[in-house]
Amino acid sequence: MASSSNHNQLPLTLEHKPEKKPALFLLDGMALVYRAFFALQRADMRTRDGLPTGAVYGFLTTLLRIFESYSPEYLAIAFDSREKTFRHQLYPDYKANRPAPPEDLVRQLDTIFELVGAMHIPLLRQPGLEADDLIGSASRTFEESCDIFIVTPDKDMTQLIHEGVTMLKPGKRPGELTVFGPPQLKEEFGITPDQFIAFLTLTGDTSDNIPGAKGIGPKTASKLLNTFGTLEGIMENIAEIAPKARKSLQEFLPSADLVRQLVTIRTDIDLATPLSELACNPTDGDRLLPLLQRLELKSIMQKLPLVFPDMTADPAGEDNGNEADPLERLTNEGYRLIDSAHGLKELVATLEKLSSFAIDTETTSLDTRQAELVGISISWTPGEATFIHCSPGQLDAETAINLLQPVLENPAILKTGQNLKYDILVLKNYGITLSPTGFDTMIASYVLNPDTSHNLDDLAARHLGIQTTSYTDLVGKGKKALPIRDVPVNDLCHYACQDADLALRLSSTLGAMLDKDEKLQWLCRTIEFPLVEVLAAMEHRGIALDTQHLEKTGEHVARELGKLTLRIEEAAGCSFNIDSPKQLAEVLFDRLGLPAKKATKTGYSTNVQVLEDLVPLHPIAEDLLEYRSLQKLRSTYIEALPKMLSPRTGRLHTSFNQHITATGRLSSSNPNLQNIPVRTELGREIRKAFIPADQNNRIFSADYSQIELRIAAEISGDPQLQNAFRNGEDIHAATARIIFATEEVTSDMRRKAKEVNFGVLYGIQPYGLALRLGIPQKEARDIIETYKAKYPGLFIALQEAVDTAATKGYVTTLLGRKRFISDLTSRNANIRKAAERAAMNTPIQGTAADIIKYAMCTVHTAIEERSMKSTMLLQVHDELVFETTAEEEAELARLVIEKMTKAAEACGLRSVPVEVDTGSGRNWLEAHS
Repeated sequence: MASSSNHNQLPLTLEHKPEKKPALFLLDGMALVYRAFFALQRADMRTRDGLPTGAVYGFLTTLLRIFESYSPEYLAIAFDSREKTFRHQLYPDYKANRPAPPEDLVRQLDTIFELVGAMHIPLLRQPGLEADDLIGSASRTFEESCDIFIVTPDKDMTQLIHEGVTMLKPGKRPGELTVFGPPQLKEEFGITPDQFIAFLTLTGDTSDNIPGAKGIGPKTASKLLNTFGTLEGIMENIAEIAPKARKSLQEFLPSADLVRQLVTIRTDIDLATPLSELACNPTDGDRLLPLLQRLELKSIMQKLPLVFPDMTADPAGEDNGNEADPLERLTNEGYRLIDSAHGLKELVATLEKLSSFAIDTETTSLDTRQAELVGISISWTPGEATFIHCSPGQLDAETAINLLQPVLENPAILKTGQNLKYDILVLKNYGITLSPTGFDTMIASYVLNPDTSHNLDDLAARHLGIQTTSYTDLVGKGKKALPIRDVPVNDLCHYACQDADLALRLSSTLGAMLDKDEKLQWLCRTIEFPLVEVLAAMEHRGIALDTQHLEKTGEHVARELGKLTLRIEEAAGCSFNIDSPKQLAEVLFDRLGLPAKKATKTGYSTNVQVLEDLVPLHPIAEDLLEYRSLQKLRSTYIEALPKMLSPRTGRLHTSFNQHITATGRLSSSNPNLQNIPVRTELGREIRKAFIPADQNNRIFSADYSQIELRIAAEISGDPQLQNAFRNGEDIHAATARIIFATEEVTSDMRRKAKEVNFGVLYGIQPYGLALRLGIPQKEARDIIETYKAKYPGLFIALQEAVDTAATKGYVTTLLGRKRFISDLTSRNANIRKAAERAAMNTPIQGTAADIIKYAMCTVHTAIEERSMKSTMLLQVHDELVFETTAEEEAELARLVIEKMTKAAEACGLRSVPVEVDTGSGRNWLEAHS
């Protein structure tokens, strides 16, 4: 006999009831879809074309579990109607706080209805009624004939439970169901099912925006109901209740009846559906299997014959490794610990015979410049791995590194890993150059789909169906977290071996996915994987900083901020904390009476957009904008950069992120050096602080000239744009002549033309252009219309990009880099327009990213082959920054221009010429100027 502790776990047998009845399962459709979507959101399940499938998979898994475990005679799925319900009529704010469902969830709903239809499952859906009320009424209607099982994650359904009516709640794993009945309700809330309506009446329901009695939470409500039994009993004995709760209940009494109506599930609806129409019918395999194949849900297809014996799975469904089956845990079988020099020497002898292996380092810190090596794990056979534990007194890090150096630096042995740049940087601190990079699973995942997650835990779940031991599982959380050196060695061994093992397995899975797309494979092998080592070298080297110059700049900024503060307070007529949004809002909108626009939780917004809108209305706004700009640059760069210098090298070491942006662009962090404004005086002063490490050297800059416009000309084939570049014209002046119909171009015309040139690449609208140029919307609209008439090929190409994204689900760069665009059919106009802009701009900006990355790889290789002293320091947008010697500067200039030009040609830019602007100086500002 099973113990009582297992009574709430599936499978729940139906035969234990004294009177055998057929089973009717009533499923809360939308609640289950939501539950499935969020439960599998981390796995980010998608088809190869980017169609999300997580909600579909989780929903179907629950359905199949019901059929497999219970063989129900009757089953129906209830869905809410789109119309407002009687609850909205009673209380207009009902569910007013509900956010719109995620777009990826909405995209799966029609597919779910299609699948349910193929399975011949009846739907309960009536205009103006919620699924809860349909389920409540079906339960009451058929409880004499059937044992009722309500499948929902919604606790509100508990009020329907009584003899013969059981509630099943989805668990954490797909398809998992647990009984939630009177014992579980009593344990969680301390009440019985027949008290639950009163409980909800007192507490309200925040998810539905239903207010309860103020200050009466679940604990108080439970205590009151246990003492007085019912809501009526509470009100009859209100004099016995503590003063604070009594006052709240007295204030709540007038609305109590309304709230009770809102939280009570109806059971009196005439469904007009006989039980016979809810009978389970054979599934239509001819309809279902092609749908599942299109959705690439192979495991569901394979399970169908087990659930429905009359059906056979179609083996043609190709497995793209993207489906998240129920996750498994790895064991220690196949994992080995080495903690002696003798054992390590034997391992090295084995590694020397290999052509590749996966590697992962365990360290004391995420900061590569501070990290100390705790161990290295290596795997060359799936399911097997070895952990080399570095511990003083046994096998110290220096000894381990010396023994491993020949294989770690062997150019004939390819290295695989997850985020290999981290491991390369850690090992550089020990004098080791880990090379060459054969495969980086994080980067491969990014290239396959840049908009998904790329950490090892998620990749293992999504592609291998494995639930990892996470870092927090290993060391714990918060104050109780163990230093990694204090983790039991067997636990550390398992964790480390797991990481190397999974990286090896993922390299095979992701490699197979890349092999299906020749262009993506070339992109990874030729650009992205080699770039890992290039970025590691740049990060390790760092760049020198003139801290004295920054200190003087800071003193100047402090004086300017003081002047601005006086002017702002004089305009406000009072002293206040300018950095406090609340105090600033009071000054602007209450004291000065300026129009407030955007409300916040604490008052009104004073963000940049709001202040820009106020500039024509009051001079204080312009001073506030300048104050904010100075303050931000002071805190972000002038004060912060000197504190970020490495105590070991004395240099600034930014991190280049290769897997963040959706377009393929690199980003930088800690610090972010790509947002230093070059057009403002203060921004230029900050750039002046970046200097060569050797005072005898020079900073050299190479910058692609108008590369995105040249790419737009290439992609669109627009003859006027292409001819302007071929003729060496000033493209902004050329555009100004066209849109203003004049040969006499003023500086203001050129400025406007420049905004238009770059704005159209981002799908700019008249409102946005009017804001940028400070002109009326009509003038902005006329400019854009003239531009369209003169460069029709460009706008045709931009619209074709949107159409391609709508048809294929993605857009590509000239090299074939993909970005999936998922919101082109969104009902939210702002979201849809943003998706259209992304579709327009990604082919252009993504191609620019491919070009600069390819140039970095070829320039880096050329410098190394020539054994030059010059080094690449930074990449910022379309610019590369170097430190060079006076003797090498001319050679470096020739080399960089040649490689950057050829990189653009190799990445598809062949119809228009490429220009590279170069310069050098004592600092970055001089070089860039």
